[in-house]
Amino acid sequence: MKNWVWCEDCLDWKDAAEEVSFLNIGEGSAGQDVMTFACDKCGNENKNFIIIKETRPKGHN
Repeated sequence: MKNWVWCEDCLDWKDAAEEVSFLNIGEGSAGQDVMTFACDKCGNENKNFIIIKETRPKGHN
């Protein structure tokens, strides 16, 4: 299984291990993991929930 995060600037799902640079991790209000990262493609900082799935999710967050 892979960890995926949504880049609001690229409007695309990114592999959290391969396509972004980890900055921080926290917890959302319902206990979900929330990752702060810099997208390797656009270079912008984003903060979003981590989705665990074998393949790239479809659609947007």
